[in-house]
Amino acid sequence: MEYVPAAMLWLLTLVRIPTARDKERASVLRATFFAALACTLFIPAVYNAADPLLGGRNHIGLVLVIAIMTSFWQFHTATVLAAITDNVRRRRHLVRGRVAIAVAGTCVVAGFSASHVDVTNQNLPLAYGNQPGMQLFLWMGSAFIIWVCADAALTCLRFLPRMKSGTFKSGFGCFGAGCAFMALALGNRLTLGMLEESPGHSGALLGVLNWSFTIFETLAVLLVSIGLMLPRFRESPELLRRNIRSRWLLVLLTPVWRHSSTERKYLLRNRWTPLLDPVTGHTTAHLHRRVIEIRDCQLRGMTLLPRDRVLVNQAEQLLQGH
Repeated sequence: MEYVPAAMLWLLTLVRIPTARDKERASVLRATFFAALACTLFIPAVYNAADPLLGGRNHIGLVLVIAIMTSFWQFHTATVLAAITDNVRRRRHLVRGRVAIAVAGTCVVAGFSASHVDVTNQNLPLAYGNQPGMQLFLWMGSAFIIWVCADAALTCLRFLPRMKSGTFKSGFGCFGAGCAFMALALGNRLTLGMLEESPGHSGALLGVLNWSFTIFETLAVLLVSIGLMLPRFRESPELLRRNIRSRWLLVLLTPVWRHSSTERKYLLRNRWTPLLDPVTGHTTAHLHRRVIEIRDCQLRGMTLLPRDRVLVNQAEQLLQGH
């Protein structure tokens, strides 16, 4: 179960790579990357294996919490950019998010530095939660994430009725619900830490809190991932199919295109950086340029293999709309 959130977030990060250069949507890519990193580090086997690489003493726990906070800060930024169109209100919300991450991040680093956490232990609240520095570390990090989740969920609910696109509205609804479940998961962890410190705690209640946390976390990640994926499918199925087909043809044509680049002394583009074209934007333009360069080399005497001729013909038909 613990591998599901990490796998889902890494998949979502790959899906969002084409938006890396889009100023309005790149914050989602950054958010999913840091969230995937945090979920991966939270896996016990990964946590215990990675901590010695940073010198031990639970430094990987500090990296994990900072990654989570950065991820949620970027989710907050993405929500503001997507939901609020008024520049004054948008700027005010973004500044508030920056101030919050700066204050919370400073407190988290200071609290961790003041704590004695010599033995690697993934469960920092239970192992070291009685130290004042660790309490500052945990409470400020949790408070920041809960605030981000609550603010993002309220923003989604507030602007949901104004959205006309069905997929965009569904995506925002799933994202808001995921934020609510994440707030519940963090509240679960904080409650568990307080009950562990109290002398008269109930073992049955602790068991319920332990297994419910995994459910809340998984639901939160799944709903947020689905919510972020849905707006990517606003295009018609035919346009989506053409986009996928274009990217696949770019991959298949790469060997023959590289071979064609060695057959002449000039190139329209550098012959190595376009290897990233299949995962970036403007796929049709990249495919069109690649076909032109291959055909140009054919006119200059280069011979194509039968399979390569078929691929080039398929690319030309796709570009012509067939």
